[in-house]
Amino acid sequence: MSPLDDQPDLEQGQHARSPAYQTHDDRLASLERAVAALSADVTALRDLSRRSAPATTDAPERDAASGFVSPSVAAALRQPPKADQPPPPPHPPGRQSFADRVHSSAPMSGVELESLIGRYGTLALAALVILMAVGAVIKMAVQRGLITPEVRVIAGIVVAALLAAAGVVFRHRGEIRYGGVLLALALAVIDLVAWGAGPRFHLVPIPVALGAVDVAAVAIAVLALRDDSEFLFAVAVAGALSAPFVAADGGGTALALLLYGASVLAGALRAARVPTWWRAFAVLVMGALLYVLGAAALPMSANWYGPYVVAMFGGACAAAALLFGEPDWRSELPRAYLAVTVVGVLVGWDAVGARPFILTMGVAFALALVTYAALRVRQASTRFWVPSALLLPLVSLGLAFSGASARSMRGGIIALWTVFALAAWRSERGRWDDDRAGAHLLAATVLGCCAVTVWLWELPLAFVAGLAAWGVVATVLSRAEASALPLAGIGLALGAAALSSIDQLASRSAYSYVPFVTRSSASALCAALGIGVAGEVINRGAGGTSVAVSRSARLGVLFGFLIVWGRMELAQAFSHDLAAFLLTSYYAACGVGSIVAGRQLGIGRLRVAGLGLALYAAFKALAEVTEIGSLLLRVGAYAAVGMFLLGAGYLYRDEGARR
Repeated sequence: MSPLDDQPDLEQGQHARSPAYQTHDDRLASLERAVAALSADVTALRDLSRRSAPATTDAPERDAASGFVSPSVAAALRQPPKADQPPPPPHPPGRQSFADRVHSSAPMSGVELESLIGRYGTLALAALVILMAVGAVIKMAVQRGLITPEVRVIAGIVVAALLAAAGVVFRHRGEIRYGGVLLALALAVIDLVAWGAGPRFHLVPIPVALGAVDVAAVAIAVLALRDDSEFLFAVAVAGALSAPFVAADGGGTALALLLYGASVLAGALRAARVPTWWRAFAVLVMGALLYVLGAAALPMSANWYGPYVVAMFGGACAAAALLFGEPDWRSELPRAYLAVTVVGVLVGWDAVGARPFILTMGVAFALALVTYAALRVRQASTRFWVPSALLLPLVSLGLAFSGASARSMRGGIIALWTVFALAAWRSERGRWDDDRAGAHLLAATVLGCCAVTVWLWELPLAFVAGLAAWGVVATVLSRAEASALPLAGIGLALGAAALSSIDQLASRSAYSYVPFVTRSSASALCAALGIGVAGEVINRGAGGTSVAVSRSARLGVLFGFLIVWGRMELAQAFSHDLAAFLLTSYYAACGVGSIVAGRQLGIGRLRVAGLGLALYAAFKALAEVTEIGSLLLRVGAYAAVGMFLLGAGYLYRDEGARR
């Protein structure tokens, strides 16, 4: 109520105090109102000590509005509590989690370190010591013949039940983490009991022991989901995944092991619906890796699925993660499962060739489909996506590659996966993230280089020409691509062609060839044409490669290769004396030519490189030309180098004035 609202009452009070306007009834009514207001004030002051801060703020407002509390008392009640009696906060401040505190950049104080050790270290050591104590007692009793196997199993069940009951009690009292540790300890004891009752003493069938561990793990998982406890959920999943290893006798088949693991992982995927449960994410991935390694250690089945069963397990887990996983995990978790599948490809590499090729291609196609489906999933934050796009297709490719026997067939398989990568590139163009399309094009470029290598490795000239042509094709495809990632593939293709041509030039017999007219010279020409055409395409493009590679860099690469090519042609041409004369003159000519080209094109680095070559030719002439046996060639070398150096000096004659 505002002060203006109280004005009529004040005026009425003034009229009541005036003898001219005051009567006996008016005096009595005014006295009754004053007594009622004082009574309401006393009641409100009495309630002030019993009410919380929000209540003391709201109630006087209502009383003042109704007229039973004076405005002065309402204003006094609206004042904040005294400093010596702070009101309890409506919501306690959130406490920083252990993971956040560990990854924080702020230094950890001694009190915080003490708290962490007290909360976590004591519990872990307590669990370890208790298990060691129980094991020592049981071992001593068994050695003395005091405890039979049946008694050991029953005692373990009793201990597990007591630990579980204590964990439930502590959870009901609000000690969620402490109760979760006790439940996890109970699950560990159940694992030990199942191992003893099953494969150790054969008191119960192994499937029964396995089922007991599963029932306990499912019960803990249900409790974890009800209480939203990530720690307890991770413990339950880890316990269910560890059951075959603690409740088995070392036998069994890889198929049975992987079927059980796939069912547990799929069920956990359906249950885990909290995207921030990174511990549960890690347990799922590590569990899949554990099962893959366990299946790889078992003897390979002679059935048709023997070499493929581990790879199919990883693909099935990835497909399940795509279909049933938490939406925020549907990109990273399938890719993690596909990375685990690499173990399956390595295990079945030697045995795949003995299976029908059509079966191998079917499994490889299925893995490739799951791989590109996982790569197509879009999320706001996707870690390690570019490495996944480059490496994960190699899993399915490796499986198909191991099933091919002929070189041409293997090259065709790599070419087919190149088409897959190009299709993924086309589907990603113009969509959300430019790096996605660029990564697929880079993968296609690298795979294309591999296909050319497999097909044409034994034909040197065709090999260089094929790599140069594929580099030009990749440059044309990427000329409008926003990402600069394809530049690495282009560099790989053209660089491999250039290095192969130089190697062919160096492999010729000394002084037994005519320069620039050999098959190796044709290879160098193909590499030079590829570098030049690719540079021109990049110059006319408008994509990321054009921005990443400047004009001077493109021309520098081309001129550098041409100079190296000429040097390889002349270094061992005709005879020793003639080769020395030609090479010295060639360096001087290249130096002056680079200076001229740099001045005409406006490229300062090219001019500097040319000046360096000219000076190198001069020092080479002073140091090596003296060894030329022919006086005419020696004089000619000196004269040629001198003339070229005079030309270089003439080109720089007005440089100082122009500066």
